[in-house]
Amino acid sequence: MARVALITGGARGLGLACAERFASHGLGLALVDAEAAGLETAAATLRARGTEVLAIPADIRERGACARTVSEAVHRLGSLDVLVNAAGVYPRRPVLDIPAEDWQFVFGVNVLGTYFMMIEAIAEMRTRGGGRIVNVSSVDGFKAHPANAHYAATKAAVISLTRSLALEVAPLGILVNSVAPGPMATETAKEADWYAPMVEALPTRRPIEPAEVANVVAFLADPANVSIAGENIVVSGGGVIV
Repeated sequence: MARVALITGGARGLGLACAERFASHGLGLALVDAEAAGLETAAATLRARGTEVLAIPADIRERGACARTVSEAVHRLGSLDVLVNAAGVYPRRPVLDIPAEDWQFVFGVNVLGTYFMMIEAIAEMRTRGGGRIVNVSSVDGFKAHPANAHYAATKAAVISLTRSLALEVAPLGILVNSVAPGPMATETAKEADWYAPMVEALPTRRPIEPAEVANVVAFLADPANVSIAGENIVVSGGGVIV
């Protein structure tokens, strides 16, 4: 039976890049996203290449939706071996102008959604003797940039959650890690006014492609990884050393 990866935020960006990387290695896929139309487009493209893909529209801010997502993935695809929490939102705004609802929305998706998906996946993985979970953090979780205090706080929380859960579930054969990308060349980011100056400031002087980060995610999610747990792997183009 093929291994199965469930990816949140799978309709675009890093989530889709991870899906393409896993598909190239023969994994079955469950793609989860709040954007149903984009999700089905991504799934259809992957199916056309011969990959078994399940598209599940869901709001991961709701614990029940996460439980149903994991249950459906296991029921339809037969297993759950990998969880990638790539869903995330980053509405930039000066800290004094961030309304309470923005804090709730960003924390709901980036932190609660990640946590809910992890505990639902862990409950399933422990019955199967193990699994791999990779959370997407950001260099903003430990390196400050203006106008994104709420986003940065959520990514610091993701790093902390990763470490805490890794400590608890590694004895079960479930390895939890995170990746912290720098400015990735997603379609949304490339349209932002902050993106080009941020890339120019990197020592590598080049964008970080989602596929490059997906390669790191795939390594952490591979069964060959038996010793990396609770780590936060930085893919920043050298951005954390300047």
